[in-house]
Amino acid sequence: MWSFSFFFFISYTLLLISLITYLLPIFNSFTKYTVSKSKTYFSFINSFDLFWVVLTPVLLLFALNNMWVGPAISAWFGHIVFTSFQLKVTYLVLTTFTLYLLIFISTTYFTSREIYDYTIVTFHFLYWITLIFYANTIFTVIFIIEVIGALIFLLVITSTFSSTFFYRNLNLNYGHLFQQSTPHTYLQSILYIFWISLISSLNLFVFLLLFYFKMLTLDWYIVEYIFLFFINVNSTKDIFSLGLIWFVLLFSLFVKCGLAPLFIWKPTFFKGLPLYTLFFYITFFYSLFYLFIINFLLSSLSEIFYFYIVFFWVLILIGLFFLLLIICETYYIKAFLAISSILNSLLVFLALATPHYIDVLLVL
Repeated sequence: MWSFSFFFFISYTLLLISLITYLLPIFNSFTKYTVSKSKTYFSFINSFDLFWVVLTPVLLLFALNNMWVGPAISAWFGHIVFTSFQLKVTYLVLTTFTLYLLIFISTTYFTSREIYDYTIVTFHFLYWITLIFYANTIFTVIFIIEVIGALIFLLVITSTFSSTFFYRNLNLNYGHLFQQSTPHTYLQSILYIFWISLISSLNLFVFLLLFYFKMLTLDWYIVEYIFLFFINVNSTKDIFSLGLIWFVLLFSLFVKCGLAPLFIWKPTFFKGLPLYTLFFYITFFYSLFYLFIINFLLSSLSEIFYFYIVFFWVLILIGLFFLLLIICETYYIKAFLAISSILNSLLVFLALATPHYIDVLLVL
């Protein structure tokens, strides 16, 4: 009943807004303009005309979340869980997405198919970012991470409406720090996100296989109890081999987020992104996904995380060393935003990886 009344309602809402978005050019009267020399016509829809159309599904999800009253729910054979924590996180995700949406639709004209595609992709980010906080098993988390990785690729592809100046590449006036992406840097971003997604996906798949062979379960509410039994009855060699498997997971997450020392791809990736996409990536996707990783490592798998804290400190210290070497080389504003997000993420990890992490979590 919960799936039909709550979960599938969200899926239906996103499907409906996708259909309405594509039907808008048919039923809406465009404002038409004429180019006199070429005698061509073009038209656009003002974003303020779409204000309530785009905001309505978000308000419906707010109302649905507010009406829920009940105990903790486990659905889909334990893959999804819904408690008071998920209820509050849903409010956070919806509020963050609403603020982004208000900024986006107030600065955009819907003039091409790519803008409609881009808008639909952002709505699907809302769905999957919310769903990843509902995940109850490691398999579900990895599956959703892979879907989000595919959405990032789609986000970059559909952002061509504001990403390139194909007819102004020789104009040096566009060479300032706030320049938009050229086709070369835009293509670089597409290739980087493709290969990074592939590498992290292969590593997550390897981790999933090795971890299941060791623990015989992927439900993290049971994993910690099995882990405590594992370290008490097994030899040092087995404990160290499990630590290497855990290192594969940390490596994959650091690659996926572009954290130091595995951050080389991120400044180049940011340089090729348009400002609209960069704003969405930082304020909505990266901030909420980073919040999930913190909860995933320090709450859901805290026993394993702090038992193998040495692997985590090795990555952090090496990352800080290399990051300080190049921090003064960030001349472009987009590269500066990339390095800034990496540094801030590492500082948060440094605080949470200390013996006083409980006090830090209480403050957060």
